[in-house]
Amino acid sequence: MQHSMTQDQPVSSKAPVCATTTALDNYRQQLTSDDAERVRQLLNRRLNWFGFHGKMENMYRTQRVQEFHRTVIEGGPWLVLAHILANFVSYKVRHPENDSNDIQIWLTVLLVSSAGILVGILTAIIPVLRRNFNLVGALSGGLIIFISMTAAQLYENLDLAQDATYVALLAMMVTSLGMQLLLPAVTTALIVPTIVALGTGIITEARIDWLSVTTYALTGIAICLYLAYRLEHIDRKAFLQSLLLSWEGMQLDVANRSLDLLSRRDPLTNLANRRDFNETLLEEWERARREDQPISLVFIDIDHFKLFNDHYGHASGDECLVQVSKVLADALKRPGDLAARFGGEEFVLLLPNTEDSGARRVAERLLKKVDALKIPHMHSRTAGHVSISLGVATRYPLRDNITAQDLLELADAALYFAKNSGRHRYHVSIRPVTAATAEAGASLPAGASLTKDDS
Repeated sequence: MQHSMTQDQPVSSKAPVCATTTALDNYRQQLTSDDAERVRQLLNRRLNWFGFHGKMENMYRTQRVQEFHRTVIEGGPWLVLAHILANFVSYKVRHPENDSNDIQIWLTVLLVSSAGILVGILTAIIPVLRRNFNLVGALSGGLIIFISMTAAQLYENLDLAQDATYVALLAMMVTSLGMQLLLPAVTTALIVPTIVALGTGIITEARIDWLSVTTYALTGIAICLYLAYRLEHIDRKAFLQSLLLSWEGMQLDVANRSLDLLSRRDPLTNLANRRDFNETLLEEWERARREDQPISLVFIDIDHFKLFNDHYGHASGDECLVQVSKVLADALKRPGDLAARFGGEEFVLLLPNTEDSGARRVAERLLKKVDALKIPHMHSRTAGHVSISLGVATRYPLRDNITAQDLLELADAALYFAKNSGRHRYHVSIRPVTAATAEAGASLPAGASLTKDDS
């Protein structure tokens, strides 16, 4: 009988390993089916203004912090540049008089707004501030809104007042839409500075059209708050969808790994199947070649199994295969060893880094263990119970200059010799370098044989 081994591409059964260790990543990996059901329920109903609850809300805020950091890092330099250019143009075009109050107001607005922008950028860079980005962002944005609206009421130059109004509106837009602040922080950053600025105008008896200013301010705030709410609503929905996709992805990965495991196991005996054996043999063969280690194979065949099946039936035959496979699995002592069902009543053991003496001891132990099962076999021409024959082959891939397929054929040939020699025994294929010790066969245990490898 001839066996061949195909070098199919292995399908990895290892779960992909996650590259990041953030709390958000860990949260996604620890999602349960209950969490997924809760996410579906949230997606099927209108989200309220107060967000989620518990850890899910904390993780959403963690994501907002990351988005705030990325937004400020990417857009901060452009904001600083626009701020410098706007104030330079304002100074050159509007020409605030050096001896007037306007120049003092203009400088105050420049310093305070610059400080607010600087604080916002530092918040994205410094971890302690970043953890409180809603509070710090609301304060810095609100400060710029307040100082700009106050300056718009105090300027004597109407052009400068108009510029300050534009700056206040721009600050509202950036604070509500560009800083990734949550809605409560946006509401505070827009309403409180506006009320305080209008109150300052009343106290200083600013000469402005209060109805127009109040109308425009409230309209601007309402528009910014609505847009901020809609953006946060969309962002929260996207967050929930990403959680659901993560959970479904993990479930798919689990299913794929389960399918891969099933595709590598023999359904009757739960041993590795031939595909898994072939792939593992190739891997261990290359490892043994790199490290110059031996590798052993033990081929096992149940004696006269067809006669057993014909007499006792296929159900009893399957039970016999299961019991023998348990003996093989119990014989493995190391994590790297592999027991596989090779086909029908044939099995094979893969023993990496095992000398022929170790493989021979395994074969002896298997003979005794299967005999100890005492499974009746009335039609066996060898014994009154189920017995096995074994072929053992050990080689050094680096030294012997052979392939894994060659080792398979050597173990198969040894099994063939054992069966032709009367069965219920093991036969060892000896390496050419040890042929001189063939006479040592006389000291082998009963039921064993030893021959020289003619390859």
